[in-house]
Order: sequence, then structure tokens, then C-alpha cells
Amino acid sequence: MRLAALISVFAAVGLLTGPGGFAPARAQVPPEKDAGWQSDVGGLRHFTGLRCPDMIGSYYRIKVMEGNEVSLAGCIYTGRDGVTAVLRKHIESSGRREALAFSRSYKAAGFEPIKLSGAAASGISFRTRSWTPTSLCETLWYFSGAKADFTLWLSYTLPTQEIEVGPAVAAFTGALASQN
Repeated sequence: MRLAALISVFAAVGLLTGPGGFAPARAQVPPEKDAGWQSDVGGLRHFTGLRCPDMIGSYYRIKVMEGNEVSLAGCIYTGRDGVTAVLRKHIESSGRREALAFSRSYKAAGFEPIKLSGAAASGISFRTRSWTPTSLCETLWYFSGAKADFTLWLSYTLPTQEIEVGPAVAAFTGALASQN
């Protein structure tokens, strides 16, 4: 038997472990696989059907989120200067409820609700840090789809990153519109 074949047999049964060896087959599975996704052209596709490209607009996917009792799947993206976006897929007709829960929990935490203009005006926004020269703002939008609902959450600073909100929302809603 050839050496490569022997190594793969030993690795499959978990006999080669430790420094310089092979880990058992289960340990070789990246933790993201437990989140229920598979590789897709230009990104990944969650088992729930949500496609998360490697890039949406100028945002790079940095983390895969597994589903829970509230959300079916999601991904975290980061943009220029630390703007963060979280795109989540929810059970059909639950997006409005998720937006209300977001609003209630932020108010209960003592964060200041604020009204913004442009793309942010259609979301629910809170000032979550106001003791520095720039204020941290978090905004949530929800979208109703034919078979599922979606939320988009952005964290950015005011006034310096406010100009990036419109293009970000456009890019993420465009990515949602192209979902099969």
C-alpha cells in the first residue's frame, strides 16, 4: 500500500494525532461547518438558502453566524474604518417583530433613539456612544421577502461615516434582491 493511502487510512480512524500528526476527522471540520453552510460561487450558501458573498459592495464577510430561535442564518461584514454590518435571515413574517425587539431592548438599555436622514431614516437608529468626539450609531432595517424576512444592522460613527450608510444599504438590499 502506498504511503499516502496509509496516511489517509490512519487519519480517518484518528490514529495520527499530536504534534506534526493529523487530528481526528471531526477536528478537521472548520467550526463554520457546524453553522450549516457550504461553499458557493463567490462566497457561501447557508443550508437555509441565504447566500452570503465574500464581498457585498465594499464590505468583506468576516464571520458566519449560525441560526438560533430568532434567526435562521446570518453573516457579519466589515467595511472601511470599522463600519460593521450584520445580515440575517429570519422566519417569514418575523422581521417586524425582530425590529420591535431591537428597539425595546436598546431603549431598555438606556440608549438614545435618534432620527437620521437619508437611508438611515428608514431604519431604527440609536446613539450608543456619545462621550467621544464622534458618536457611535447603530441602525436596524427589516425587509419582508416572499419566503423569509431579513434584517440588516449597521454600526457606524456620526458624523464621519454617515455618508457610507446609503451605499451600504443599497449594496445589501441589492444582494438580497438577487437571492434565489
